[in-house]
Amino acid sequence: MDIQFAKMVIKAAAKADDTVIMEGPHGIGKSAIVKQFAKENGYHIEELFLSHQEVGDLIGIPHTIEIDGNTITTWSKPIWLQRMEKKAAARIPTILFLDELNRAPIDVRQSALQLVLERQIHEHILPIVEDQRTMVVAAINPADDYQVDELDPALLDRFLHINVEPDLKAFLTWGRSNNVNTMVLDYLTEFPDRLHWTPQDGGIGATPRSWAKLGDFMDNIDSIPEEIVFQIMKGKVGSEIGSQFYQFIKNYDNVIKMEDIEKVFYDNFENDSLEEVGDKIKSLMEKSETIHKSELAHQLAKKYMPKEEIVVFLAYLYSLDVEICVAFLKGYRKDEPDLYKKLAAVDTALNDKKLFKRIVRASDKE
Repeated sequence: MDIQFAKMVIKAAAKADDTVIMEGPHGIGKSAIVKQFAKENGYHIEELFLSHQEVGDLIGIPHTIEIDGNTITTWSKPIWLQRMEKKAAARIPTILFLDELNRAPIDVRQSALQLVLERQIHEHILPIVEDQRTMVVAAINPADDYQVDELDPALLDRFLHINVEPDLKAFLTWGRSNNVNTMVLDYLTEFPDRLHWTPQDGGIGATPRSWAKLGDFMDNIDSIPEEIVFQIMKGKVGSEIGSQFYQFIKNYDNVIKMEDIEKVFYDNFENDSLEEVGDKIKSLMEKSETIHKSELAHQLAKKYMPKEEIVVFLAYLYSLDVEICVAFLKGYRKDEPDLYKKLAAVDTALNDKKLFKRIVRASDKE
């Protein structure tokens, strides 16, 4: 299951007042999924790394108080719960994210069971906002690849279980919206199997998380001394992938990029039709893989569609094989319906709907 489907499941679970447990390898973006869902749906997220927690961190510290002359044991309110209650006072619901649940000490996991079952710890009830209880989402790593403990069936039975897998398309979508360095995204479109890579002899590998962080270094590559660039790459994605990425960057001038598409357009559009410019772009892209062509479509759409001048992007669409163009526009119509209508209107005004007529003919043949 990829990021988009996982978010859909979390949304359905929120409506059903159910809890979710996500299983997947480290660095795949499980926490990013929950954070993205929370941001898109108006939730505060309270993240607890249970492998780093002690019982007192999770449930508070016992102490005594006097009530009507009687000494009574009670529990202090943990700081994470206080933060949630402040958000609830502002009518902001919370997702309580229990990360690394199956790497937590046994006593911490047992304490977490009450949070999952009852949405409370001792006398402290998790906040309820406009009849909506605090949502609980947990994440675990697969037992086959990690040193983890098996979870109690009584605990697992209380979750909606989903498996999250590496998905390049989802990562590229996330990367564009979060401004991950273009060189990283271009590399992964050329070598899609490198998104999540574990070397056979163990050691450092590549994950979506490490690629995103390497992108932060690449954003500042001009200020990094050349003699340590390769060491940084190896340190983030391992020796094997780091070596390949280093060579890719060294030869980056040979990779087809947005500026190459733009140059073909501006060199030819004054004298050529949209189809003719598209044919020249197609010749430029003839050795590129489908995923690279699709990624360039997303990059060009992000740059040009919010502007008045979108004809560069339109010319690029004319360059694509009809199957690639149809697949892109189907997704674009779903994700950006207003911009899709704008694109269709420009194609109508400039070129008598020829792009969209081509798509309709292709759809009729299916």
